[in-house]
Parts: sequence; structure tokens; C-alpha cells
Amino acid sequence: MIGQIEGVKIISSFHKKSKPYGKIQSRATNGFLFRTEGCAEYFVSGESYKVGADEVIFLPKGASYEYVTGEGVYTSINFEAEIERSEITVYPLRDFHDASYILNNFSDTWNFGSQSDKYKCLSVFYDFLSYVSRLEHLSYAERGNYRIIEPAIDYLKKHIYDVGLKVDKLHRLCGISDTYFRRIFVSRFNMTPQAYVLSERIAHAKLIIESGDYDSIKEVAESVGYSDPLYFSKAFKKYYGFPPSGTCE
Repeated sequence: MIGQIEGVKIISSFHKKSKPYGKIQSRATNGFLFRTEGCAEYFVSGESYKVGADEVIFLPKGASYEYVTGEGVYTSINFEAEIERSEITVYPLRDFHDASYILNNFSDTWNFGSQSDKYKCLSVFYDFLSYVSRLEHLSYAERGNYRIIEPAIDYLKKHIYDVGLKVDKLHRLCGISDTYFRRIFVSRFNMTPQAYVLSERIAHAKLIIESGDYDSIKEVAESVGYSDPLYFSKAFKKYYGFPPSGTCE
């Protein structure tokens, strides 16, 4: 649990393979460790914390611990802040809308990007802190509401890059009205279903473009669910501040 958090300053970020074993005496900074693949187990004063792929562990400043890991990769974000409660905690990452950005882009962008890229990192990190805060303050009733929309969430994750995806029809999978579905969705993800789809698609498109494994922007657009490359280019530029072709320069 972290509770209220203020004065956030990112100190460093790394994306690397796990060491099989490690021992830390009095951690120098607060940190979130995001498992891209593989798993890890942390031991603190007789307590054990297991972290699997698509999960993240919060390790507070001053914490002492040992860890063992299998083969895997993780992204760390280390930061200073005033934190109300500093307790080691494991959080699920699968429902955070910019999880793929943190797992695949964050460290390189923070270390090698421009100043505007660093602002993007800060924005994503603050969004993540907001997500963590919501997880910590969910009431029992809210958890019940979230289970109501799980069929739509599962469907959305499987078909998010489909050109024919109908976001306004998702509520039918849950047997509830579109208004009620959107209300629960926004409470869970802090954005509308349409905004969630856009963020996931545009982030994935950026990964494709940066890999160079494509022939045209039209191909990239179609691979993430857009039949109109012009609409895709405008959406991409609005989201990142530069056109999709600009990522290749």
C-alpha cells in the first residue's frame, strides 16, 4: 500500500534481464518493478511476495529484502516522493491502459528520448499512480460492479485490434445498458471505452513503427484496427504530438 503520494520525481528507469538472486540492504529509492516475463519472489522479514508476468511490485525506499527469479525481463521505475504509507505491495498490471508502454517503451524513452518524450513518461507514470490509487480504494460494491463487465473486458482484450470492433456494443456482452457499462468502465479505467481502445491501438502502432517491420503507414493502421490511414495518422499525432512517420526519423 502506498496511500497518498506527493512530490514525485523519477530518478531512473531500467529494462533488463533478471538476476537469479539478489540481496538489497536499505533500498536507495522507491521503486516499481514491472515483470514483462518470468516471475520473481521477494522475501522481507519472513514474508514472501510473488510477482508474475503482467504484475508489478512496489518496493519502498529503505526496504531490505532478498529475491530469487527465474529467467525473465522486468522494467523498473525508481523515484523519490512523499508517501503516506510505504508498504511492499504487489499489483495486477493487466488492466492498466498503458501497460504495454511501460513494459516496452518507458525505459528507453526516459533514458534516450527528447524532453517532450520525458513529459510523456511522466504523464504515463502519473496515470499509473492514479490506477494504483484506485485499486487501493475499491469498495466491495465496486469490485462487484467490475465483475459485471469482465465478459466485455475479456472480449475487448482479445479483439482490440479488429477493424470491425464495435465499442458501443460491448455492453450487450454483460446484459446491461450502455450507460451503466460506461459508468463502470470509466470508474475502473479512468477513461471511456473509446479512449481505452485508442490508447492501446496507438501505443501498439508506435511499437510496430519503431521496429521497422512494416511497409506503409496504411499497413500499420490496418494492423491496429483502422481502415482509414488518414484518420489513424491524425489520431496518432494528437496522442503523441508528432505524425507516425516522425517516429522513424
